[in-house]
Amino acid sequence: MYNMRTIQNTTSARLNRAYSGQKVRADVVLGSPSANCSGVGICRVMARKGEGEISCPTVNSWISITTDGKLRFEFEKNSMEGRYMRRHFRWLLFQVIEEYVVPRPVLGPLKFKERTIKPGIYQVWEVDGWFIVEF
Repeated sequence: MYNMRTIQNTTSARLNRAYSGQKVRADVVLGSPSANCSGVGICRVMARKGEGEISCPTVNSWISITTDGKLRFEFEKNSMEGRYMRRHFRWLLFQVIEEYVVPRPVLGPLKFKERTIKPGIYQVWEVDGWFIVEF
């Protein structure tokens, strides 16, 4: 039997301390690239261009770099269906099955050391209307 994790009392102030100060807007398709974007993980990250440009469901997101060089994704909860929230964020853990390299053009002005999201299980912080994951 699985134990449900409780929501952690993480304040936005704590998360902001590790934030580098720049963000870029992006559309994210959740899932695994080799599974045609089904399953879990990051399937595709695109520069934010507007509605109707891709047939897969996307999640409105902000991407930033933490002060220690990690990629931070802030996923807007209101932009995703309930089934995607349950599949990807249910236990406040985000699982990546397959490595994904974020395209350079999407990151724009962000100064980054590493743009590869590696397979693993990452902690999720739920702050206001956002799920925040640092890779």
